[in-house]
Amino acid sequence: MRKARPKPRYDRACHDGARGGRGHHRPSAATPAPVATDAAPVADAPVEIVIPVPEGYTLTEVGTMTADQLKGVDIYDPSDAKIAEIADVVIGSDNAVTGIVTDVGGFLGLGEHRVSLSPDQVTVYKNADNDLRAYVSMTKDELKALPAYEMPNP
Repeated sequence: MRKARPKPRYDRACHDGARGGRGHHRPSAATPAPVATDAAPVADAPVEIVIPVPEGYTLTEVGTMTADQLKGVDIYDPSDAKIAEIADVVIGSDNAVTGIVTDVGGFLGLGEHRVSLSPDQVTVYKNADNDLRAYVSMTKDELKALPAYEMPNP
């Protein structure tokens, strides 16, 4: 005589994935998501922007120039478009440049937006005629989006 096989027990919790089971058509919370093999670049990853040295110019350290030399220098973006002008220089207690105040936008002094940049955000080049050009790795719109510069109270 043949032994009767025990009837399989149906465990709904296991079957639908609540206990880590796979279920029929529902993925389990314990089942890991598929991993992409060709990962796309992360949108927030920093992008290194290379600013080419303008022809006939050499790199000059901001700290080697006076505030008067820097005031009025045009600021260019990486595509060599003029986007701003150095309006003022902030000097720290150790007589080092701690900020570069720029005027962005506007026309003939009207509607300008003043922002402060740190010296490491600005690269300055000088040619044989002592003409200065400053470069930033931002666009005009990115500069305009920075918070407005507020002159500190003495």
